[in-house]
Amino acid sequence: MNQRFWLRLGFLFALLSGLSAHAQDGDQFIFRLHGAALGDVTFFNTIPVTSSDQASSTIQGASTQSNALWASGQTRGMVYWFKRYKATFRSDTQPDGIQSYQVIAVDAGIAERRHIQFPLVQGGIPTVIEFSDRTQAQPLLIDPTLDRDRIDPLSVLQNLINQLNQEATCDAVYRVYDGKRRYTVSTQKTPIGQPLNEALIDEDPLTTQNAPRTIQCQVSLQTATNNQSSGTRLERPKPATDTLSTEARQPTGFWPFKQQEQTMTIDFKRHAGGYRFAGFDINSPFGKIKGRPAP
Repeated sequence: MNQRFWLRLGFLFALLSGLSAHAQDGDQFIFRLHGAALGDVTFFNTIPVTSSDQASSTIQGASTQSNALWASGQTRGMVYWFKRYKATFRSDTQPDGIQSYQVIAVDAGIAERRHIQFPLVQGGIPTVIEFSDRTQAQPLLIDPTLDRDRIDPLSVLQNLINQLNQEATCDAVYRVYDGKRRYTVSTQKTPIGQPLNEALIDEDPLTTQNAPRTIQCQVSLQTATNNQSSGTRLERPKPATDTLSTEARQPTGFWPFKQQEQTMTIDFKRHAGGYRFAGFDINSPFGKIKGRPAP
């Protein structure tokens, strides 16, 4: 199997970790490829509280609610031999109108940390407060032109959850910066056929309020080709251009798929407090990676 694929898989958790809907307890999912466990992620999300202190002009559809979002994940099974990765991710809205994104991880026994602040105002530019990484000496250099109004990965998924709860749809496009790369995430509601989670098949598709009980969304990512940092990287440099990568020869970043297969399908189930995720199907070069609730 492609070792580079397994080396990238741990970073999948950074995107998935934002997907928990309004739940105080943890929801654990196990991700498998052809039945073999690759990793697990436990999602946490506090109940949003409206804040009158938050800036009135927010970016990219950011919620007017104050959210504290975090998750923990680790590789396991056969992937552990290629990528020993364990991490927690968190994104908090601060009273001063700053979204604080933090990652605390251990990669192959090496401690990693990221702390990035995103101003919640139109035209805001992120600031890297702390950065240490096993494979990258310095963060990707902030470019005021390219990185204006970008948000963190967890905010993407929090916005998705908020949109589902408010509009029962997930159609949107987000520009993201995570300290190591910049990319665009597109989300789109799709007609739901067979639910990914078999436990939902026999359920009534509509709630008593005639709102969909289950919603299916497709999430796709397109990595920018200008993801070269100002410091030393332990990988081939990428061309310095703002054009989005559309060629298979470009590195795939954290996304564990071939360039043309950077997509993921997610099922959401409606609960009393709002939508929560119910299943994942992730396209990869070796087949679908399926995320299902832990038994």
